[in-house]
Formats: sequence, structure tokens, C-alpha cells
Amino acid sequence: MIAQFGQRFTTPAQYALTCLFALPCFALRLQWPWHSFSFFLFAPAVLLGAALFGKGPAILATVLTAVFAVFFWIEPIYTFRLSSAQVPPLVLYALVCAGIVGLCEWSRAALNRDRRAALAEQRAAATSRLDSIDFWRGLVLCTIFINHVPGNLLEAITHKNFGVSDSAEAFVFLSGVSLALAYGHRFRPGERIGVLLAMLRRVIKLYGVHVLLSFAAIAIFSAGALYWRQPDLLMAHGRSLHVADAWTCLIGIVSLGHQLGYFNILPLYMVLILVVPVLLWLARIDVSLMLITSALLYALTRYAGWNLPNWPTAGGWFLNPFAWQFVMAIGVAAGLALKQQGEIPVTRPMVALAAVVVAVGFLMSPFGPAVTRSWIGANGHLDTDKTVLGLTRLSHFLALAYLVYALRLSVFCRRLPVFAPLATIGRHGLLMFALLSILAAVGQVLVGTKHGGIWFDVGFLGGGLVLLWVAAHLADAARPPRSARTAARPAMAG
Repeated sequence: MIAQFGQRFTTPAQYALTCLFALPCFALRLQWPWHSFSFFLFAPAVLLGAALFGKGPAILATVLTAVFAVFFWIEPIYTFRLSSAQVPPLVLYALVCAGIVGLCEWSRAALNRDRRAALAEQRAAATSRLDSIDFWRGLVLCTIFINHVPGNLLEAITHKNFGVSDSAEAFVFLSGVSLALAYGHRFRPGERIGVLLAMLRRVIKLYGVHVLLSFAAIAIFSAGALYWRQPDLLMAHGRSLHVADAWTCLIGIVSLGHQLGYFNILPLYMVLILVVPVLLWLARIDVSLMLITSALLYALTRYAGWNLPNWPTAGGWFLNPFAWQFVMAIGVAAGLALKQQGEIPVTRPMVALAAVVVAVGFLMSPFGPAVTRSWIGANGHLDTDKTVLGLTRLSHFLALAYLVYALRLSVFCRRLPVFAPLATIGRHGLLMFALLSILAAVGQVLVGTKHGGIWFDVGFLGGGLVLLWVAAHLADAARPPRSARTAARPAMAG
């Protein structure tokens, strides 16, 4: 801290202040009787110069104080003549000052090494944390791809079959964490407009991708229906409106009022990104206030039935933004905790509770015992509605996420050969989601036209996962260097 304070001054100021340090020592010398070893009354000036400014000013202090002593107090005074008996004290003083300078320089170097090591450790921890987030996002994206081709062999081993939540909660939660890490520290007076503009640009980009993906899906299913003469491919998940009234379907897609099945998470994400600035503003006041406000909105939504309307069909959005903003808020709170404290508090009682909730979730899952599912009442009796983010779903996901963090599963997964590929996929969330959505649409057409089977599951899904990794690897190679990206702006999750 002392050295950092000293470095705030310019070089001339450092030398001038070092000269001033000698004046109190000079005044102190006037009060004490003189003898040969009174050189050492000037040592504090050398120590201050060395500690604050380094060896250059300290050497100046040594020479200056020695000149003072020789000229003003060593007989004959007002001259620079020395007797043989007076040389040893002066040499000893020079050696002591050299020792002071050397000790201060060594301490300065040691502190700099420690500081550099601490900064390196912080950067490594931050990189490790971000790589871990990328890994889990990549895993979630791959899981979405697999689950969006229903009935395949790999779908049975995704985590939705072992609990009551699925990848949607993880996708939104990780987005909140990433947004908090990228923009939480920047959302302060003077920088908020820049953050708002960055988020608005992202929303516009997401909107364009969503519209293009919706049109691509209609084209893919229409081509499959025509080629294999299977009109049923256009009758499910909102695609029938295109057959009944193509222009109305077009307006509905562009207005976000009509969302195709399996293509409805990006509209939710757009709305939630627009909510994030409000969450960050509340969090700057108090994170608890942000969470309480978000929870109240969630509760009011559940009570009053609020939702954004569909058009032209009746009903509301499949993923209700007023409810799902609660997951985003929790993710933002977790990201801010990681940014500010470096970790999320872990306690044994909370770990035990999370383990119980995850275990109960497994007993309620499709792979859980049928008797247990009936006894718990999971078959329609518990709050598992995905549209309004049922409390059972939310509790299960939060418990699972907390358990993953508390058990440091990211550290274990880092040793696995799939960690790097999945982290690469996770770094390019929007590109990967667009690509997997198109692949999943093709897979749904093939499954719907009886082209599925074990070999299809292995070949198409395995090849699709490899294609995602190759595309992410190429996107990594096309990215500008990290320094250039950092100078531009933090990357937003997508």
C-alpha cells in the first residue's frame, strides 16, 4: 500500500519529497548533541524515500543527508574535509543506508510478485468459472438438441427423466449468471446507457434469429410434408396456421404472437433481457430487494394469471415471461455473488436440503418407482406446470444447481475429455441454438416419416453433436483476439 501511494507522484515530485524528508531529521539533529555516529539520525529520511519511491530517491536521500552531516557538524564544520577517524562512521552509514534500500527493494519485489500471483490466481479463477459456465451451457444446448428430437435413444438419459425440471430452467439461469458477470459491474451512473444499448442490440439480434428460425422451420416441415406426402407434419406445434392462413401466420411470427413449438425460448429470452436492466438497478440498491420484487411479480403472475397474449390464436405464451423472470433474477443474483464475493455461500444444512429435494425429484421422475410417483402425487397433483414455472420445477432446479455448485462438479468434469468441446459449444450460445434448432427440425421430419431407429439415433444425433462442436470450433477461430474483445465489450450470453 505504501509503495502504491508513492507511485502516484511524478518522478520529479518523488525526488523533491525525498529532499523534504531530510528536513525533519535535520531539525532533530539540532536538538541532540553531536558525535560521530549521529549520521543515523538521518536514516528515517532514507527509509521513507526507499519505501515510498524506490532506490533512486533513497540514494539521493543517502547522499544528501551525508552531505548535511559532513558539512554542518563534523569538524571542521562548513567544509567537506574528513579525518581518518571520521571515515568509518560515514562508510558504516552508507552501508546501513544500502541495506535499507536493498531491504525495501526486496520487499517491493516480493509484494509485486505476490500481487501478480494474486492477480493471476484471480484471473485463473475467473477463467475457470467462466469456462465452467460455458461447459454447463454447452451441456444444456446439447441436451436441448437431443430432447428436441423426441423418441430417440439418447433422450432417455437426459436429466429431465431424472427429475421434474429440464434444460429450459438451466438455460435461463445460466443466462442470468452470464449477464450479471458481464454487465453487473458496469451498470452504474454514466455507463447505464451503454449497457442498455448493448442489451437492446442483443434483443434485436435475437429477434432476427427467431424470425429466421421460424421461417426455416416452416420450410423444413413443408418440404418434408411435400416430399414424403405426409401432411401431418404441418398439423402440430402451431404449424397448421401456416396451412390455414399463411399471411396471418407470417404476421403472427413477426409480432411474436404466434410461436412454433420447440421455437419459443428465444422470445422468452428477449423479454427477459429487457428485464435485466431493471434487475441490475434494483440489485445496486440491494440484491435482496431485487429478489423480493421478482418473487412478488412471480406470485402475482401465478395468482392473477398474467401472461403475454398469443395472436391470432387464443391463450398466452407457452413460456410465461412474468413467471420465468424469477429464474433470471436468481441467476443474476448468483452472478453478482460470484463477481463480488468470488463464491456462493455453501452450508451443510443447505446441501442436505438440496440433496433431499433432488432425491424426491428423482422419485417423482419418469424413471422413479411408479408406486412412489403415485404416493407423492406427481401425476398432475403437484405444481410442475412449465408455462408458469411451477414451484416444484423451480425448487427442483434450484436444488440441483446448488448441489452441482456445492459438490464442485465443475472441477470433476474438467478432467473429462468432453469438457473442452462442451465449453467451446457453450461459448457460442446463440449460434449453437440456431444450428441445433435447424438440425432438430430436420430430425423431427425424419422421425415423423419413419426414418428413425437406433442407427438413426446414433448417426444423426451423434453427427449433429459433432457438427455443433466443429461449428463452435470454427467460430472460436474466427473470433478476434481476447484483448480486442475485452476492449470492445464483454460477451453476452446467448
